Amino acid sequence: MVERLLDRMPLNNGYTIPGIGLGTSGMTGQEAEDAVFYAIMKGYRLIDTAASYDNEEDVGKAINRAVSSGISRDEIFVITKIWKTDMGFDKATQSFEDSLKRLNQPYVDLLLIHWPDKDDEVNLATWRALEEIYASGRARAIGVSNFKRADLVPLLKEAKVRPAVNQYEIYPGHSEQDTNDFCDSENIVSMAYSPIKRGKISKENKLLTLAEKHNKTPEQIALRWSIQRDVIPIPKSSHKDRIAENADVFDFFLADDDMNLLNNLDANLKDKNRLRDNMPGTLERKNKGRRR
Repeated sequence: MVERLLDRMPLNNGYTIPGIGLGTSGMTGQEAEDAVFYAIMKGYRLIDTAASYDNEEDVGKAINRAVSSGISRDEIFVITKIWKTDMGFDKATQSFEDSLKRLNQPYVDLLLIHWPDKDDEVNLATWRALEEIYASGRARAIGVSNFKRADLVPLLKEAKVRPAVNQYEIYPGHSEQDTNDFCDSENIVSMAYSPIKRGKISKENKLLTLAEKHNKTPEQIALRWSIQRDVIPIPKSSHKDRIAENADVFDFFLADDDMNLLNNLDANLKDKNRLRDNMPGTLERKNKGRRR
């Protein structure tokens, strides 16, 4: 578990990765550039982008601004991804070349397959492209995103280079424990996008209770929960105060009881949904919705 903002975790290929980062989905133009630059200058070292976010050029500008301001490029960990329409060996290779140009970087630190294809052979062909890119040194590590156990098993059987990271949606109440456990067993680091439930985590009563207990925000509680599970959270924000707040999660500790409370949110939410679905009139409303 990382203990400070600048701490890094080992990946299965010996490379290291920061324990928290900045997500950039939904940000473009000057907003994206300024948010990334501010985050790096505030101590963030992991920046997540993707071809599909349409902001790689903006992210690259911010990184180069930070380097010009005295931050070593070697300290900054840059992630990008291969989108669904660019799957397959040739398309994935070209997609990466295009991403590298837009980022205006000599390499990326982590290259991911953004979503698994339904066809395992397409995933494997795409992975072969990532393996060649990795061998060239232009990606220091490679991995996947949104892969479940069923997607990972056939890939792991054929891969010459094992995925270093799996990035998927994780937040209290949506722990994806099965995927997390499988990744842990295969020495694949889990990375959490939407770790604060797209800003809606503050509506969870148990998060509010823990926030009051620790004099923190519900968002900080959720991020701390991820960190203590050795899951890398990448909260997205373009607001300076929120970017700073999201990094302020290393001065408190969630006790076992706190962690268990958050870990059990999955079961609690399933119970609530089951009760809701069994309420009188629910089935009729659902059927009515299907007929529309």
